[in-house]
Amino acid sequence: MRAGGLLTLAPLPEGINLALGRTALDEYGKKVPLTDGNVLAGGSEWISGTPNVFGRTFTVDLGMDRAINRVRLLPGGTAQVQPEYFVRGYRLEVSSERQPEIWLRLAEQRANFQMTVDTSQDTTWSTFDAAGNPVPRVGRYVRLTIIREDRSNWVSLGDIEVYGTGYSSEGRLSGVLEFAGPVNIGRLLWQGEALEGTQVRLWTRGREGQQDGAWQEASAALFAGAEPQGGLDYQVELTTADPLITPGLSQLSVEWDPVLVARRSWGSVQPDTARKGEYTTLTYRVDLELESGDYGVDYLQLGATIGVEAVLFNGVPVEHQWRADESEGRTRIELGQALRESGVLEVTGRALVLQDRTVILSSVGSRVQESAAGYVNWQNAAEAPGATWTVRGLGAPPRLISAVEISPRPFSPFRDGQVEFGFVVGNLQQETEISVEVFSLSGAKVRRLSQVGGARAYSLAWDGRDQDGRIAAPGLYLYEIRVDAEDDAASRTGTLVVAY
Repeated sequence: MRAGGLLTLAPLPEGINLALGRTALDEYGKKVPLTDGNVLAGGSEWISGTPNVFGRTFTVDLGMDRAINRVRLLPGGTAQVQPEYFVRGYRLEVSSERQPEIWLRLAEQRANFQMTVDTSQDTTWSTFDAAGNPVPRVGRYVRLTIIREDRSNWVSLGDIEVYGTGYSSEGRLSGVLEFAGPVNIGRLLWQGEALEGTQVRLWTRGREGQQDGAWQEASAALFAGAEPQGGLDYQVELTTADPLITPGLSQLSVEWDPVLVARRSWGSVQPDTARKGEYTTLTYRVDLELESGDYGVDYLQLGATIGVEAVLFNGVPVEHQWRADESEGRTRIELGQALRESGVLEVTGRALVLQDRTVILSSVGSRVQESAAGYVNWQNAAEAPGATWTVRGLGAPPRLISAVEISPRPFSPFRDGQVEFGFVVGNLQQETEISVEVFSLSGAKVRRLSQVGGARAYSLAWDGRDQDGRIAAPGLYLYEIRVDAEDDAASRTGTLVVAY
């Protein structure tokens, strides 16, 4: 499926009051009814109750930066009965979300004689272009300051209206793709331009076999839902934090293969509980249903890092090779011979459980398909009925940073090549930066290593060179491993020896 043409955010419609329904506060932080679209006397107007109004301020929060080119001040209901109760002088200013303390002037009138102030109908706007049009100012907060008072009259304000130009802050395009039969969905590709402050995101949802029917963000190139699928829902989301810039999407492509790796596959794990922070032996079971026209299973991928100890098919050991990727949280197993009949594939190995719930997804792949397409189009399994592929972690959460293992000790850049810092980060709910810094005894920073990840085992390697690429002199060095999470932070320090 290909969607051509350029997709952008919609221009902001003219005549839309951006302040309607937003929060308006006076200088004391008290809410005032100046953005409700109602100017009736009583509860939907602000009335001073005194002629002393010089310096009074009212601030409207638009919720995000907008390109503002017009403001209207409507009189309240009392001013319509007492026409002299209008604003005698005003200043309108704007400040941005990034720098809310810096106010820029939009318009100013020191001697106003109009009950309704409309900057598009007068010459009070601060800046105009060569064609005489008001130049927009970007900001989130609009402030009205009363700069003149009448000693015999009060002031009645009904509403503050704000208008702008540019683009809508977000937009979505949804579509449905129907297949002629069950297929293995392949790569999800899109081309576009996302300038600073903008974003293009793709969401997909299979039409069959989904556990909860939830949308999944296509952060990777391959479809993440259960397969095979007879249809695919997709949704493109464009957003911008800059009202004058829009991201663009020029093409969306979805690849699929009508030949399946297996007719169906279901994953489950036993045991379904483990002690947090301890390595546990798990057996992962994949029930395979294959037919003669399927590719057959050459590869198995598990969504956890597992030290594989045995692989069996229908109880018989299978020749295999495996590789665990800690950074991706995956284990890939390559079978010595393709499986071309239905049966049960079992993988036994040791895994480290750190979270309350660890979901171990699985998918199968084919060498024939890989050779034809140039990449492995993993076919995702579904959770086995009546079983689970989730391991529940028992016990108290482990420490944020475990003890550190350094190998080799001592370390020689010439003989060993690199030294490994091995440790486990636990009790981390969201991905964050994990860093290792090496210092000389004088406190000078020699090298900084970092990765972004979640709760898992880490191994960061140092090649013995400083930040300028020079080999560190022999001697004793200090190191600090640091994790800065949103709600927690921890560090571990120690020493290592560099020897020639």
